[in-house]
This record gives sequence, structure tokens and C-alpha cells, in this order.
Amino acid sequence: MKKVTMKDIAREANVSVATVSYILNKVDNQKITDETRCRVLDTAKKLNYIPSLTARSLVKGKSGMLALLFNRSERDGIWKKLYYGMLAERTEALCEQAGYHLLVLGMDAERPSPDIVQQREVDGVLLADVKKEAFRDISIHFNIGVPIVLLDSYIDDPLFHKVVIDYRQAFALWKERSVGRDGRRFLVLDTFTNESMMKAIVDAAQLDPESVFVLTADNADRLPDFLARHQGESGAVLNEFVGVFVANASRGLELELTVLCTSGCPELLPPDVRTLRTEKNRGQLDVAFQIMRFYIESKDKNPEYLRTGTGYGQYVSIPLQ
Repeated sequence: MKKVTMKDIAREANVSVATVSYILNKVDNQKITDETRCRVLDTAKKLNYIPSLTARSLVKGKSGMLALLFNRSERDGIWKKLYYGMLAERTEALCEQAGYHLLVLGMDAERPSPDIVQQREVDGVLLADVKKEAFRDISIHFNIGVPIVLLDSYIDDPLFHKVVIDYRQAFALWKERSVGRDGRRFLVLDTFTNESMMKAIVDAAQLDPESVFVLTADNADRLPDFLARHQGESGAVLNEFVGVFVANASRGLELELTVLCTSGCPELLPPDVRTLRTEKNRGQLDVAFQIMRFYIESKDKNPEYLRTGTGYGQYVSIPLQ
């Protein structure tokens, strides 16, 4: 099938090729009526026009490509793989809405090798759950000025935004709303490559080590015994995918489960499981994408909406409710 070009769109919409180029490349210094803009966009959609990244790069000085990088490990369970699959799918949807293409790369958590990224020009990077020791080796592969926004990572580097859940607030709210036997509680969470993130979560929970279960592919078979020992207690579970696994493993047990919905898909959980969610179900990814897109597209690098104690280089903490 012949590839649709701007000439095809111009002919169909009865406008000049230059007008089509201005509209599709979002050039904002030209006076174009809303009617013409809508007609060109509708025509491009009808003809299934796919923009050329090379051409876009020449026009705007940008590639139109964003990268999502995450770590893979042999200890990852099915819940972790589902989480990363959801992350990729939602990032792709956000990219499509904003007119970007997406490069997804899973790296070895212990020996990350982002060589494939070196072969691509990207405008921005989302980096999920990265080891502190590996972060510098990864970040130097990108050009100066390319915004890198981190998810699920504590990295003490003032050059990068870090988007995290406010776990202290979340656990305080969980304890306030839960009952449990004699006030006893437990926590189940997935393992994190970023050790500082793992420590911050466990410290925020303020539970005895015996009441914390870090779920991996190696110890998943021991989860039912752990849950049985905490019969009658109130339990917190981190993220919906782990929550589904825990809910299945706790069938027949008297447990009060609350899932901290950090992935934005509480609909996955059984109706009897309590949830704590972000406002309007707007999770870490949505906030991280908004920050990254701002720094790509805006000339003002000090946005007012990020100055609430979370300026560039700080941690953006998202509360649950």
C-alpha cells in the first residue's frame, strides 16, 4: 500500500502542502482558521497518515520519540510483568494523545545496557525503578537537555524529577481506616530494584520485620503461609497487580485487605478489597508524563504548577485518598 504523504492530504483537503505541514507539525506562528485546521486533521485521520519522524525532526528540531525504560530481573513474578505491560500500554496511549512515538526498553536490572537508546534520538525519557548505582551509567547516554523523569526511584540528583507515592501519608490513612485484630497489621509488597525506594516504603509502614512480606518469583509459594499467620489482621498491599495475587492467595482467610493503588487500575481488584487511590485515579505515570512533556515543549523551564515544594530536581509526592 502506498504511504500517504502531506501532498495527498493537501489535495484531499484542498489546501497547500505548507498549510498541512504547519498544522501537522503544530507550528503556532501561522494564522490558520479553526475550520481549516479541523479539516486537515480529519483528512489526515481518514487517510491513516503516519508522520515521518525524520521529517518532524528537521522541522521542529525534535525527533517526536519518547523512551520508557524499566528494569527486568529473574526474580520478577507475573504481577511485575503485568505491571510493566500496563505501564507501556498507558505510556503509549499518552504518547498517541500528545503526538509522540514511544520506544520501550526493558533492561537487565544488574547490568543495564541502553545501547539501543544510543542509536535513537529521543526527546524525553521515563525511567522506572532504577538502581542508584546504575543511574549515572544510563543517564549519560542521553543528550544534554533531554528531560529524564524517574518513577519508583529515590535518586539524590538535583537535575532530575522523581515522581513517587507519598507512602507515609498513605500508610497513616490506611491505619486510620483499618481495624484488624488487636490493631495488628501486615504488609505485602513487590521487590524494588531501587533499594532506597524499598527502604523508604518499609520505614513508612512502621511494622515489625516479621509483618512484612516482600514478594518475588522465588518465594511466592510461601505467601499463603504468611497470610495464614496473620489471620484476622488488617493488611496493606502495594499496587493492584500484587493485590490480585494476594486476594487469590487469601481465599478462605479472615483478612481485611487494603490495596494502595499505585498503577491506576483499581478495577482489577475484587469488590471486597478496600482501596486507597490517587485523586481522579491520576497516578505516577500521568504526572511524570506531564512534567516530561512540559520540559520538552515549553520555553519557560520553571512552571508555576511545579513550584509547590516540588520544583525541578525535587521529589513530586502523590497522596492517596
